[in-house]
Amino acid sequence: MKIEYQDYGSVANIVVTSTVFEFHRHNRAIDVALLLTPEMTSQSSGFFIMKTILCGKTHHALRAYKHLIREIKR
Repeated sequence: MKIEYQDYGSVANIVVTSTVFEFHRHNRAIDVALLLTPEMTSQSSGFFIMKTILCGKTHHALRAYKHLIREIKR
């Protein structure tokens, strides 16, 4: 699973990329990030290579990134 943080000033993106073998782990991490930071929006695409983009303000994105990292390490 790969997590990229992209900062564009007042807004930021988090791109989460994983394979189909990490499907449950990917979905759980995204769900936790969205539940704990409801200000973020998401766009998902792909089947064999799943890619989810979380968009929002920078301080919300940093909080979501922190939750994603913590969930991935579980």
